[in-house]
Amino acid sequence: MKKPIDAPRPPLDPDREEMRRLGYRTIDRLVDHLATLSDQRVGRRGTSADFAALVDEPLPRDGLGYDGSLDFFFERVVPDLTKVNHPRFHGYIPCPSSFYGALGEILAAGTNPFVGSWLGGTTVSSLELTVLRWIAEAIGYPTDAAGIFTSGGSLANLVSIAAARFRHGRETLDNGVLYFSEEGHNSAEKAAAVIGYRDDLIRKVPTDASFRMDVGALEALIEEDLARNRRPFFVCANAGTTNTGSIDPLLQLADLCTQHKMWFHIDGAYGGFAALCDEGKRKLAGLDRADSLTLDPHKWLYAPMGTGCVLVRDKDALEGAFAAHGAYLKDIPKEEVNFFDRGPELSRPARVLSVWSLLRTVGLDALIQQIEYDLAYAKLAHRLLNEDPRFETICEPELSVVAFRLVVNEGETEEQRAGRDTALMERSFASGEIMVSSTWIDGQSSLRLVVMNHRTTEDEIRRTIRVLGEFA
Repeated sequence: MKKPIDAPRPPLDPDREEMRRLGYRTIDRLVDHLATLSDQRVGRRGTSADFAALVDEPLPRDGLGYDGSLDFFFERVVPDLTKVNHPRFHGYIPCPSSFYGALGEILAAGTNPFVGSWLGGTTVSSLELTVLRWIAEAIGYPTDAAGIFTSGGSLANLVSIAAARFRHGRETLDNGVLYFSEEGHNSAEKAAAVIGYRDDLIRKVPTDASFRMDVGALEALIEEDLARNRRPFFVCANAGTTNTGSIDPLLQLADLCTQHKMWFHIDGAYGGFAALCDEGKRKLAGLDRADSLTLDPHKWLYAPMGTGCVLVRDKDALEGAFAAHGAYLKDIPKEEVNFFDRGPELSRPARVLSVWSLLRTVGLDALIQQIEYDLAYAKLAHRLLNEDPRFETICEPELSVVAFRLVVNEGETEEQRAGRDTALMERSFASGEIMVSSTWIDGQSSLRLVVMNHRTTEDEIRRTIRVLGEFA
């Protein structure tokens, strides 16, 4: 008989008092970090060699202790981290994360539920169904829709396309056509490619002067594909594009999809939660007609990074796309919701707890009010930029993306002006004060300033515009 291991078992859990001490110390450091965010650098550029000099070290064979690890993190990692929750991080689409959401993440990590199956998740699975219903109710989507929390909008878009493929048949892999806006997020097209659709079946639809999907152009593409004996079956509309925040004509697109019996998907990863407030609800009319809807609670629901969501009207299509079977799953109750039947993951964390913690703690009305602040501050940034003769804005902000550029100086080429745009973005970021991002809009270099943060105030917006002016 083999002898038991003689060495003492490693202390992966400290005793109760040490857990309490380390937990308090961690929370204290986090609170100090969040309370001083506005005074910290937004981030800095650097090479892999630069940052390796800060954080790389040999693999530890003997433990170095948690106190030292905590100090290492806050002294070596955090100072130069690009802080996407900083009140003057206006690049890309911010992920602000609230403290109540972070506390929910701590609960999830500490209790460690398995939310892949009903048997593994039980109460947390039930909680996920409840919060999905809350979200549907809050934005005016059918509350009997099926859904699942994902790692973000990219996976949510993939889930939606997989559900559409199940409803319309695997033969769509050979001749089914999917339509995406030229201004759409590339995660949706990437998802189609990952699922197996050829490049020639993924069509780009031109946009109008306001950067919205051109319905007439889409109709022409559909007719062209029908004439070629192809099968148009999927349209992806945008509830707020990443470049400009533009909202596609959702009602017209819904009518067109109904006419052609196509799956109507709305990518609302950025702007979908604007439907919580009255202004957003008006602009997003038609959201409720989507067959599937991508949302990102880690954006405009102020949840921590890694919290996406998808709602699907047809439960059978969603679960048919992902239903899992295996001898090792024979004990799983089939009559309950098993989330491995609603997405590609079997092992999945309790993403719901961060959203539940936030929604239950502050209530829906507080979130509505905060979104209204973000919309108002975007309008303020747009007005302040227009008041400076060195800048020109590209369009009125439909949501909270403000697209702008430096004006062309006399005798200057467009290429030279674009170079100044890039230099302005780089120099303002190098200052540590702010971060905006650059893009191409209508073939021209442009800058983007996004407001999506409960820590961003009027003073922070004015400070951002002042910094841009100083470096212009």
